[in-house]
Amino acid sequence: MKLNVLTAAILTSGLAMFAVSANAAMTTDSHGNVGYDSYDECAMAVKDGSAKFYTPYTYQNPKRQTGETAVKKMRLSEVMIPQDVVNNNNLATSSYSAGACDLGVGQSNGRYGVSGALVGKYVPIAADMPVNVYTDKAGNPVRLSMQQCDNHFGAKFPTPIMSEVKEVEAPEAQIAIDEERSVEPVTIETNRVIRPAKYSVKEVYIVPDDQIKKVNTAEGTAVAIEDGTDRTVVVGEEAEADAIDKTEVNQTFPVTRVPNNETPQRVVDPNTGKYIVVE
Repeated sequence: MKLNVLTAAILTSGLAMFAVSANAAMTTDSHGNVGYDSYDECAMAVKDGSAKFYTPYTYQNPKRQTGETAVKKMRLSEVMIPQDVVNNNNLATSSYSAGACDLGVGQSNGRYGVSGALVGKYVPIAADMPVNVYTDKAGNPVRLSMQQCDNHFGAKFPTPIMSEVKEVEAPEAQIAIDEERSVEPVTIETNRVIRPAKYSVKEVYIVPDDQIKKVNTAEGTAVAIEDGTDRTVVVGEEAEADAIDKTEVNQTFPVTRVPNNETPQRVVDPNTGKYIVVE
């Protein structure tokens, strides 16, 4: 009986020593954020669900560095690591779908990293952490930072965690079977927004619709105009009365307005000195 008690005591002591050893690999700062001694320990904690993801505790606006032309706000899981970064750093994946384990660093380039207690430790970063994605002039991502505080990671891209993907057995071969199929046409309605075109305007006539004779031609709408001696035809684009207000032009042009009058009269065009006959 004494032997059994002594054995139990030894076993209990051994388990306690193992637990202390396991906990010693994790460091907690004054803000409750944690870091691990190695990347593998950090990744294992994330995968088994025991990791506490890093939570920023300061606020700072984004700040672009040399070569960065724009910044986007995204979730970490929405970012794809550029292939050259994957190759140069021998990363196992280009996806942040499982989050990241970042090597904690201090202040540099006017931006903070993690707290002093976590510098040199591997800090778990959640896949849904909001991040700033800095891009070059071609729109390619070149650097990430924590969105709330703009704190930088250990490198321009934190080290991703390889997600656990279960292997899927190949499906059994299927025997091709001839069968009769009917195909029905499907109509899909598409709504498109067409922006107004810009025109080079020579002159504008505003004429009541019932006072002109219109003939549609391949070039536009033909309008008959009489100058007192000859009857000429002007061809142009027919537009609504408010077209001038909505037309973007970079030059001046004459505007002739024909009054709405049931009785025939002649209106002198001040630019040409010719008459416009209103019928």
